[in-house]
Amino acid sequence: MKSRIGFLFRNKAFFTHAAKYTLVKRTILPVLDFGDVIYKIAANTLLSKLDAVYNSAIHFVTKAPYTTHHCDLYALGGWSSLHIRHQTHWLQVIYKSLLGKAPLYLNSLVTIATSNRSTHSSRYISLVTPKANTSFGRHSSQFSAVNDWNELQKSLNLETYLPH
Repeated sequence: MKSRIGFLFRNKAFFTHAAKYTLVKRTILPVLDFGDVIYKIAANTLLSKLDAVYNSAIHFVTKAPYTTHHCDLYALGGWSSLHIRHQTHWLQVIYKSLLGKAPLYLNSLVTIATSNRSTHSSRYISLVTPKANTSFGRHSSQFSAVNDWNELQKSLNLETYLPH
């Protein structure tokens, strides 16, 4: 990853702003965006290294000085923080799994809970929470997907599927 960023910085004079944006969008961001399963259980030291790569990519596109605060950098680039990007993508994967539009191995990780009673909470699209006896189990994709979706649903007071 660092070698890709290094290559881009060494050759930045040859790229227009639009080309820089496209290069970062097609070479750096996919690697950072689609590792949600890994990032859920990654150590903070690894995540801080990924943040540094992400910030370097934004510096490359925006030509912002390295003294620019990361919040200002995100605003300047029009991008959200890497944590927000990961969380958004993670919830999109869960939602696609609920709709059956994700690969089968992901669809099988989530099951919609059924209730025999008509209560206020039964209007939510709750998922069946798998049993996790260890901290490793609680960090698994299956457990965290269910937990994250149920928490999102409660915080947004969703009663039906989001439009797709």
